[in-house]
Amino acid sequence: MKHPSAWQKAELHAHLQHALDLELWTIPLYLCSLFSIRGLAKTKHADYPEAAKLILSVVIQEMLHAELVCNISHALGYHPRFHFPVYDPAKGIPFIHPSPQSLPQDIRGYQVKAHPLGHEALQLFCAIEFPHPNREIVWEKEQRYGTIAELYRAIQLGVAAHWDAYFVGRETNTLQKNAFKEYHNQNGRHHGFSIMIQSPEDAQRAVEAIIEQGEGADSGRVPADFRPPTPEKGKEFDTAWYRGNLSHYHKFRILLHSHQLLPPVYELAPEGGSVPAQAQLKEALSDLWKEMEASFGSAGEKMSEDFWTRMFALGSSLDAVWRSGACPDLELGSSGGMRHEKG
Repeated sequence: MKHPSAWQKAELHAHLQHALDLELWTIPLYLCSLFSIRGLAKTKHADYPEAAKLILSVVIQEMLHAELVCNISHALGYHPRFHFPVYDPAKGIPFIHPSPQSLPQDIRGYQVKAHPLGHEALQLFCAIEFPHPNREIVWEKEQRYGTIAELYRAIQLGVAAHWDAYFVGRETNTLQKNAFKEYHNQNGRHHGFSIMIQSPEDAQRAVEAIIEQGEGADSGRVPADFRPPTPEKGKEFDTAWYRGNLSHYHKFRILLHSHQLLPPVYELAPEGGSVPAQAQLKEALSDLWKEMEASFGSAGEKMSEDFWTRMFALGSSLDAVWRSGACPDLELGSSGGMRHEKG
């Protein structure tokens, strides 16, 4: 691979698109397993079982990370596309190719497909969020990205090298979003990053936050600078920041090794479930993806009301398919964008 400092503009933009594709690829997959839990769609977030709270907190952070990638992209003059995810066992995790030898024995053999919450799903989730090795990368000798963190490390270097050439300028940088909770100044310390990307330092902190919160973090514990504030007593459960000291990988690994304590999930029916429920799910997914592209591509800090409506509707649609006795089909057809490239 090229050293990121030698990328051309198109290569920098392609890597930002890869990052967004990967962030968005995780969201339906995690939500699919989440809503396989019996009765979850009718349960208040605060009353979720522990496993559901952990998974939902990861999903919300994935949306935050998608927002950060979009903000960096727009700051550098690139308008990312919202490609429909493709879950192809033959192709594996998009853009990330961990060698089987690099993975712990207990997550080898994972399958890239939708699963009910259980051992198989958590093997896959751990493989996706697997920590990067603590090593110096010689980019010219690499053939592929082994972890999410390696992809983001390359993006960090590419952004640093090309910021001055491609930054659109503050007056033109009007597509920045601030829809998901940011870290607050706590005891005089600025935590992690600024969501609004207006400088190379903002971009570097944003990428570092994505890595350290779990998508390739090299530690089970999120460093203090990338954690949310300590919640007030009585408000310990916050949808986005539940157990924010734990990385995504560590959250999933805890569940992998306590799967006997996971909540009950819906059973699959021999006849295959409801065709209308599956059709409704595909429509809900398609509507959400189109709305995300429209919202992230429009001026102003907030997402549209339609985005939030469609986001919450997706859980109900997934639940309806599981209740009918089928595993949700997350495929929406080829969008021409989810290519599994080596960078």
